[in-house]
Amino acid sequence: MAGAAEQKHNRNYSVHSRQPDFARQTAAQVLYAVYENQAYANLSIRQQLDDPRLSSLDRRFATALIYETLSRTYTIDWVIGQISDRPIDRLDPWVRVILRMGVWQLIWSRSIPQSAAIDQSVRLTYLFSGRSATGFVNAVLRKLTRQPVTIPPSDGPLQTGIKPELYGCLRKWYGEKEALALGAAFLRADTAVTVRINPLKTDQETLLRALSEQGIEAVPGRYCPEALSIQLNGQPIAQLSAYQDGWISVQNEAAMLVAYAARPQPDSLIIDLCAAPGGKICHLAEKLDNRAQFLAFDIHAGRLKLIADQAARLGLADSIQCFQANAVPLADQASDDCLINWTGQADLVLADVPCSGLGLLGRKPEIRLTMTYQRMREFEPLQAAILDRAAGLVKPGGVIIYSTCTINPAENIDQIKAFLNRWQGSFQLESLLDDLPPSLLEKTNLFEEARTGSIQLLPHRHATDGFFIARLRKERTTA
Repeated sequence: MAGAAEQKHNRNYSVHSRQPDFARQTAAQVLYAVYENQAYANLSIRQQLDDPRLSSLDRRFATALIYETLSRTYTIDWVIGQISDRPIDRLDPWVRVILRMGVWQLIWSRSIPQSAAIDQSVRLTYLFSGRSATGFVNAVLRKLTRQPVTIPPSDGPLQTGIKPELYGCLRKWYGEKEALALGAAFLRADTAVTVRINPLKTDQETLLRALSEQGIEAVPGRYCPEALSIQLNGQPIAQLSAYQDGWISVQNEAAMLVAYAARPQPDSLIIDLCAAPGGKICHLAEKLDNRAQFLAFDIHAGRLKLIADQAARLGLADSIQCFQANAVPLADQASDDCLINWTGQADLVLADVPCSGLGLLGRKPEIRLTMTYQRMREFEPLQAAILDRAAGLVKPGGVIIYSTCTINPAENIDQIKAFLNRWQGSFQLESLLDDLPPSLLEKTNLFEEARTGSIQLLPHRHATDGFFIARLRKERTTA
């Protein structure tokens, strides 16, 4: 992920510089926020890397250092345990962050000189933790260069950087071979950004030409004609004129498939129960050229603003209405439940429910640190309740699209089976064969799965985020 940026970045490295280089300093601050304050990596990167002192090359290097260190934290901590006489959890937090960065550079970097990795780590230690800790950091990292640590090839968690609790879940769900393949795919994070072309503003040919004129490399997506894969080379996407003018939105192809599965119809009522930040409902509005009534709901007022801002940027503000509402209101909130007004009226309800996010381990590596089996289980009753709420909103003959960004069967197909059992005779899964892009079905052999009405996308098989989609049709006459 980092190779070229590392090599170019270290051409200007000087051992005579007193301060650590600013890219590593920024990376350390982001990692500290994630490890110690449970910050989101992508949001912290956006905030910290929006600094004029950082060149495009600096941003690429710092981003790679952050994501790679987070992705391999479990393995890095094991390595530190082999070479340090101090337990990792007893170390000063800044020392812990800097050692993790240093170990990644020494073991996995393809082009960072060992001397640069160690010297810069010592300088970071002096800056953030003080002189007294510099000797320890220097000694630990130099020991690693003298006595390289071999990571056991048969140890799945260490090979994939996924802690045993989560890796054990992958192995239980998919078997050892598939678990290893999944873990390896999550480590091969693509540096390209997938965007969705807004057909109301431009077309692929015009956009490709405009990006090329700006020196931005872009190629068509794998499956969806509106998908484009672009190399930003450290440039924030919000600075692109194509983004500012509403020509594109950031969205993985897996999430784009929701709009295909939904098969939206003009002049219909479409409700998105968990709409923020608005990618899916905006995609539907683009597909229908605004020719429907779109209602976007979210529990958080601040996140509703994200939807409104995105809709305005894309030219969809007049057709998407935003409402603050809890998809599953508590007993004392019943009088404020505005969703009641649309009971049995929606042609289409999107239920893109809160989930464990295990399909995003490549792009959101902090999930590796925070997710536990118990936390996974806590999502299940909420998901079931949101599905039941969707069932009450959709009209006879209407459709519910249930989706998650996880690869946990209990949150995916098991939820659908339980829902169908609760609503016996009222809903049925409906084939997706006629709606998904043919290239997806042909290249990935999803025919049988799509025929059943649901698909589970996996990064090592489909080169997308891990993602689940199901289409449920409400019977026209129900008991």
